Amino acid sequence: MFSRSPLLTVKSSFRCFIAVFIFLCCVIGLQAAHATVRIGWTNQVDLAKIAQVNGIYRKALGESIEWKQYNDDFQILHDLAVEKVDIAPVGLIPFISAVTSGLQVRIIAVSSQYSADSALVTRDQSNIANPQALIGKKIAVPFLTSSHYSLLKALQHWQLDDKQVQLVNLPFDKIVAAWNKGEIDGAYVDGLTLLDLKKKGHVLVDSQQLADWGSPTYTFWVVMDQTSAKKPFILEPFVNATLQMTKGFNQLKDSLTVNSKDVIAVSQLLKISPADTLTLLKGKKYLEQKAQSILFTRNLPKYLNNTALFLRSSNLINNILSDYLIYIFPNFVDQAQVK
Repeated sequence: MFSRSPLLTVKSSFRCFIAVFIFLCCVIGLQAAHATVRIGWTNQVDLAKIAQVNGIYRKALGESIEWKQYNDDFQILHDLAVEKVDIAPVGLIPFISAVTSGLQVRIIAVSSQYSADSALVTRDQSNIANPQALIGKKIAVPFLTSSHYSLLKALQHWQLDDKQVQLVNLPFDKIVAAWNKGEIDGAYVDGLTLLDLKKKGHVLVDSQQLADWGSPTYTFWVVMDQTSAKKPFILEPFVNATLQMTKGFNQLKDSLTVNSKDVIAVSQLLKISPADTLTLLKGKKYLEQKAQSILFTRNLPKYLNNTALFLRSSNLINNILSDYLIYIFPNFVDQAQVK
């Protein structure tokens, strides 16, 4: 009997290690290739709905996708934190509130910027022809939302104290009923609620004008820190697809009609008319890669900080962070390959 040399034993052990390592890599790769990506969605009409109905994200990620519907951004943030959802859209104000409270959520892309689809509408019967006529009037808005922030910034721009106006905290689904009963004089709303109120009211200011005044509002695509570590393979193609879709939409949006395939599909998903779908789809602003890169690297950290300062001065949050830069992941946008 011959005993094996120490060198042969080491080589054999090394080969076994390599074999096991390759096997584990294959298993992990196989699991990743068949992972289910859970994406949150809301009833907002935006480009993400087109991706939802025509399979853009599924094709880009090569994964099965589970879509999870939400009516509240704070519920989205909760489910992100407990890993019930991987990627989701979250508004500016809930995002700042969450990270200021210590939630490790990160921005990976901009979903949309509020524009003509979000506005302060006043009832024709209330005779509010100018901002000064808002004094003493009842204006409804869901608190701690982008609409709430925009309303407060509009009042600030007009040099009106928010205490001069009776602000009423109502969710969007309750605002229409209050409007129809004559219980409020106006509301800052978006989406279908805005289209409904405009039938018997007029727009005093919209979110595009607020953006022009220096107070834009956004919906961001966000992920948890641990998700970016565990599932980095889904984020790059997700952002690539988002930016590619944005570029294509901006090039072709003028040719979209109520009879366009995507418009009809989105209207069926949300159970609204193709005409309303088209109006709201075009009412948002969608930032392409260069604009998002500039926003992330130059403007967004300062803007998040200034927004947090404003929220604290309005007693909507108690604390602010010294720096919001760490909550932005610009790499996926910067490195995207958009054709």
